[in-house]
Amino acid sequence: MYGMKTLKGRKSLETKEITIVNEVARVLSRTLDFEEAVRDILKVLYSFWDVNLSFVAIFNRELKALQIVKAFGFSEEEIKRGIFKKGEGITGKVFKSGIPVVLTDVLSNPAFLNKTKIGSKLTGNETFISVPIKVGGDIVGTLSVFKTFSSRESVESGIETLMILGTLIGMFYRLSERVEEERLEWEEEKRALREELKKNYSIHGIVGQSDAILNLVELVKKAAATDSTILITGESGTGKSLIAKAIHFLSRRKDKPFITINCAAIPETLLEAELFGYERGAFTGAQSPKKGKFELADGGTVFLDEIGDMPLTLQAKILRVLQDREIEKLGGEKTIRVDVRIIAATNKNLHTLVNEGKFREDLYYRLNVVPVHVPPLRERKEDIPLLLEHFLQTYNSRYGKKVRLSPDAVEALVEYNWPGNIRELENAVERLVVMHDGTVRSQDLPPHILAYRRRTALEGLSNLPDRLQASEREKIIEALETTGYVKSRAAKLLGYTLRQLDYRIKKYGIEIKKF
Repeated sequence: MYGMKTLKGRKSLETKEITIVNEVARVLSRTLDFEEAVRDILKVLYSFWDVNLSFVAIFNRELKALQIVKAFGFSEEEIKRGIFKKGEGITGKVFKSGIPVVLTDVLSNPAFLNKTKIGSKLTGNETFISVPIKVGGDIVGTLSVFKTFSSRESVESGIETLMILGTLIGMFYRLSERVEEERLEWEEEKRALREELKKNYSIHGIVGQSDAILNLVELVKKAAATDSTILITGESGTGKSLIAKAIHFLSRRKDKPFITINCAAIPETLLEAELFGYERGAFTGAQSPKKGKFELADGGTVFLDEIGDMPLTLQAKILRVLQDREIEKLGGEKTIRVDVRIIAATNKNLHTLVNEGKFREDLYYRLNVVPVHVPPLRERKEDIPLLLEHFLQTYNSRYGKKVRLSPDAVEALVEYNWPGNIRELENAVERLVVMHDGTVRSQDLPPHILAYRRRTALEGLSNLPDRLQASEREKIIEALETTGYVKSRAAKLLGYTLRQLDYRIKKYGIEIKKF
């Protein structure tokens, strides 16, 4: 229709077309910038094939239309007009169908919409050819040229050449997309790194002045000065990840990535892919290759948190990384060299797991080159007032408050055994700042901390009458707390009359809270 004709057969490429393809291949080997490459490709068509007007249009997902990204012989205004919906004009039809189209008698042909207003630059002798830009089975855009063919030139060979160029451009477009995705990932890594640096994960990020913490600080300094593998042990919430970050940011690798992976939080089926990456088609859903954490952390540090929960099937591969500094992606056959330092952490006894056959002995000794033990909070109670002050400053600043702790409240918090360690302490302080204003007294502390204090006081009593009275007082307070300080309900819960309960409340000096 309208003088359009589609390619029915292909002939052998002639010397000129081969030269054009070779020149385009050279252009693509010089850059990773897609628009720069397209600009130079269109210049090749001008220099080697006398194409004075040409353009490449790529589908824009936001516009939901084809948009000219680069053109040769077009003005800026003409390029801006180059937006084509699917099926609109020759360009839109080629994109929709994936079939190249040839249009002769361009100026008089109604199929030529002249959306760019380029018609004034045409002589009337040009043939308009538009071919799809394909990647695999996907069409991502079109390559279009206005060319005057001499009697010695073959239109069919010209279409074949442009189809080859369309394929090359499509492959380069997909490559540039992946490069851009990786660039954005690296920008995110750099941003995260800058944020970590802003937090000042230096040795000063470890708060405390006890002998236990001062010894830990010295050990961290020594560990950071080496490139040895480190195993950090300690109970949950003691700050093992903080220690790992402090070691990284004090080391020579501080300007490189610090990447954390929690071995307990990721399902076994996904953990290997997260650590080592995968190739396209390695498993269902693997549409494109992806780098793993070890490859992304090249030059930096990989922190394997909760290493004790790592499946035995993966432990051999971690051992290979430690021994050979090599990895293989899932579904891949190529060995990839990586330069990473491994810091592992666990709240479990790995030696016990080794004896139980749940952890490889050879991996345990490879990890345990420099052991770093983080003491629980109950073993460094003298650090608790400093930590309280540190977290009070943090959350007062965050929530715009001026909450303080009374001496009695500090004493109760120091006495508490903190089974959740620093994490529990930090959460408790944040909750106090959120829920209170001004000074927090001991009676304002969470019930479980007050109950612990009462139990400790009860255990400290030596004579039986005192212990019995303290026990009774404890039960009354627990009943009042359970019933929201409604005395009639508390009396019923305890098996007392209301009068008997009132007598004991006065006897033991129990404060009745009002809500």
